[in-house]
Amino acid sequence: MTAWRKIQGLGIATIASALALSVAPAAADYENALATYLSAKDSDVRANAVIGAIDLWQKSALAGDVRSARILGDLYSYQDLLPGTADMLPEDTGVVPNDKVEALAWYIIAATHDFKDYQQFNPTPDAIAAKTVAQRRIPELRMQMTDAAVAGAEARVEQLLGGGSGFDLLRLGKMRAAGNGLAKDNIEALKYLYLARGRGRGANLEATRLIENLEGLMVRSSVEAAEKRAESWQPPLPETYAALTQSERNDGQRLTALQYQELRDNLEELNRQFKGNDEVIEKALQALGYYYDDDNDGKLEKNEKMNAIKRFQTSLFVDRRDSDRRGEPLSDEERAMAKDIATGTLTDLQTVELMRQAANRGHAPSQHIYGVMLGRGIGVRKNGQEAIEMLRASADQNYPLAHYSAGIFFVEGITAEQPLRPSVREACYHFATAVALEPGYKPASDAQKLYCTFD
Repeated sequence: MTAWRKIQGLGIATIASALALSVAPAAADYENALATYLSAKDSDVRANAVIGAIDLWQKSALAGDVRSARILGDLYSYQDLLPGTADMLPEDTGVVPNDKVEALAWYIIAATHDFKDYQQFNPTPDAIAAKTVAQRRIPELRMQMTDAAVAGAEARVEQLLGGGSGFDLLRLGKMRAAGNGLAKDNIEALKYLYLARGRGRGANLEATRLIENLEGLMVRSSVEAAEKRAESWQPPLPETYAALTQSERNDGQRLTALQYQELRDNLEELNRQFKGNDEVIEKALQALGYYYDDDNDGKLEKNEKMNAIKRFQTSLFVDRRDSDRRGEPLSDEERAMAKDIATGTLTDLQTVELMRQAANRGHAPSQHIYGVMLGRGIGVRKNGQEAIEMLRASADQNYPLAHYSAGIFFVEGITAEQPLRPSVREACYHFATAVALEPGYKPASDAQKLYCTFD
């Protein structure tokens, strides 16, 4: 019998009473944080007020208030926290970064919230709605993130919940065991369950029951690996956002900037790799009906391109707003917001969305670019099968660059939830077709010589 099997826990009554005491203050903290955030709009110390609100929301979320976890997801993904009111938008605070990794982490915590575990047997409609909203936004956010960024968000969940509380460690074990919110991993699940069983505030009886079930499904070497991980585990350092120095907050924002720089660099690489990309954007706008000759002179001018981008950006605002209130006319306030959003210059993520929409409309160059984005996880979740389907749709229109990119993916393969297996035969077909369609396209001819010359 290992040391982990000798640990005895507290009774269920102790757990229930501890949870009941913690949840009520958490709900009050949510309201206090919201009042603090709303008061910060016209405050001379806006930054400090916002940071104070974030600190309260974090404490409340980790104490079991699902609304606080959901609103933190909204905050870091730049959602309007209170649609229809004159609240301050997160991007206007000056201290909240647009951080999809942080947003996804809090949405996962909200979406996997179990009301019964927190002794919340009659949750309020607001609490139920908060969990539902988080569940809906997780797939939307994941589509905009690379695999590495999603993994970073999952690691952030483990950091937030792994502070040593037996109850939160039990929660992590259940999430890992079920693949709910975190990638399924039985060894990690068992590690967390061992840790939960050994701590005072966790549900020791449930941890013991789950350990017995999981050990029965695993080989001995995996069980021993989990025991070793539990024995060497150290809780993450305590973290309080409000306690960070300005320099540390700046470092955190630089980290977010680096994540966006990765997307920007990838888009610039596409610009360099595939000729005529600027024209692709113009043609994509035209394919979607946003780019037309405003002054009827037969030429597409620079200002007309800016107007086309503004029309596209306005459509994004309207589409997002119509997801909840379809068919209603825009209010004066919404028209003003749409005007502010329509800058005439595409952001990186707007460029990704433009390619997606134009690709779905059948525009071959956009299908090619978006297929590459899917294959590499540039601004969207990586998907090998969707990538090759999109490239084939473009290639079927005799677009040589799509044949070349499909060939490269068939050479390398794509590792993803829906992977693309390497195939030299398929690669050589696409390289040969690219050369036939555009004999002067050197990358395709070089690839054909490299991969398709057999003795």
